[in-house]
Amino acid sequence: MKDPKYNSLNHAKFIIKYHFIFSTKYRRRLLFPLIDDLKNSFKRAESLADRKWKIEIVEIDKNKADHVHFLVSARPQIAPFEIVHSLKQISTYDIWHSKWFNYLRNYYWKQHHLWTRGYFCSTIGDVSTKTIMEYIEKQG
Repeated sequence: MKDPKYNSLNHAKFIIKYHFIFSTKYRRRLLFPLIDDLKNSFKRAESLADRKWKIEIVEIDKNKADHVHFLVSARPQIAPFEIVHSLKQISTYDIWHSKWFNYLRNYYWKQHHLWTRGYFCSTIGDVSTKTIMEYIEKQG
């Protein structure tokens, strides 16, 4: 019988979940008006990942709109930096090539700046999934 708690591939059973945080370049508090478009962009990045990883939750703190929290489940073959790179790259492209171009020009003199180069990543055990999800949901 299949255990719904674990994911399975041909020769592997696994549960891999990451808590990611990344922030805007120079910690600019500019994400509040972009929230809906950013979430759509993150969903687009997820769809392009070909089911190698899945965003379980994403939140942007409305009071300090300078960083994003994610809870992501992934396959063992994908490295955390690949997930972050994809999320940052696609969201930056989408936001700069949308109605937000002039808005972003007020904050960044050079096009295609939105996120810092760094990020926070933590693996979580299944025991703390609910706790992490509640923490991330409180950020929004």
